Amino acid sequence: MSDPITEADLLAYVDDQLDPARRIEVEEHLAHDPEAAARIMADLKDRDSLRLLHAASLPRPAEPMLVAATRLERALAWQEVGLKLRRIAAVVTLIGFGWFAHGQVGLGVSDSEASPKPPAFVEDALHSHETGLLRARMVSQPEVEAYDPAEILAETGIRLPSLPEDWQIRDAQIFPSRYGHSIEIAIDAGDLGRVSLFAAQAPAFDVITPTLARLERAAAVYWQTGQLAYALTGTGSDKALERAATRLANKL
Repeated sequence: MSDPITEADLLAYVDDQLDPARRIEVEEHLAHDPEAAARIMADLKDRDSLRLLHAASLPRPAEPMLVAATRLERALAWQEVGLKLRRIAAVVTLIGFGWFAHGQVGLGVSDSEASPKPPAFVEDALHSHETGLLRARMVSQPEVEAYDPAEILAETGIRLPSLPEDWQIRDAQIFPSRYGHSIEIAIDAGDLGRVSLFAAQAPAFDVITPTLARLERAAAVYWQTGQLAYALTGTGSDKALERAATRLANKL
């Protein structure tokens, strides 16, 4: 049995100071604690922003700014100050350098970042949904209703949620995706009509609660748990789709 995950482990995870085995244990802990995972993701973002700013080739800032940055770097090295001071230091550093860098090399907060687009896997989910609809129209492409979640997990590493008993599976296919394997299951979901459940490997660990994305030809509710990303796509009402996706997310 592994040792409990402590605050020191979380700090070391953010600072890349854990061995691979302990990192896996921390990620497993975060996958089951969305609040802690959200905190850690914010710290990782702050850390990467600081690294990017230091790595950027910028004109030398004024001397007082360099002195302030040095003090902040020393503060970040003190693990005992905890996550709260780490976030404050990151914000102060971004205030000192972010807008200056924005004017020089385009760094900083842009309009598109203020209203982020859905992750790339949502586009893959839409393509899989449309491919499923195409297969359903083709006589020469018979649909495969039977699927084995345990076998899919063993072969692809993708865990599928339990589906409501009144949902009727019409097709189940494995597709390639930009980050590995993906699964697309076409379902007759009662009042929701024809929907597709998409599951795929994600490029980075994250925790995303079910979020609606209104697309041109359909709507998708997407979420992410650790290294696995999911999306429920269909043309039913947004609220009904969100409720269904939340139920599926809670069954993982």
